[in-house]
Amino acid sequence: MNEPVFLCPADELAEGQYREFQLELDAQPAWLIVTRRGGRPRAWLNLCPHQGRPLNFAPDRFLSDDENRLVCAHHGAVFDPDSGVCVAGPCKNAALREIDVGESEGRIFATDPA
Repeated sequence: MNEPVFLCPADELAEGQYREFQLELDAQPAWLIVTRRGGRPRAWLNLCPHQGRPLNFAPDRFLSDDENRLVCAHHGAVFDPDSGVCVAGPCKNAALREIDVGESEGRIFATDPA
């Protein structure tokens, strides 16, 4: 991807909320997990390192624990929302693949998913 890809208006991504968006990566559809932490958008590929399955249990629906850490709906792996690293569960210390995202002029966009 050479050009930034629009994901959503910035006001549609609330602090601590997890959202799912699709873009094309290597000529294939790819799904992202996007959140906002400390006012900054963060994103990862929606693939659990344990078995390569999506973390959500339904489209755009994610589980989180009492500390708002992302929880894989299939095997309970728990991911730190600042680093994407698994802190508990079957893939402990593995990490989600981060995708660069940015925010400009009231828009959230993926900047370089290569």
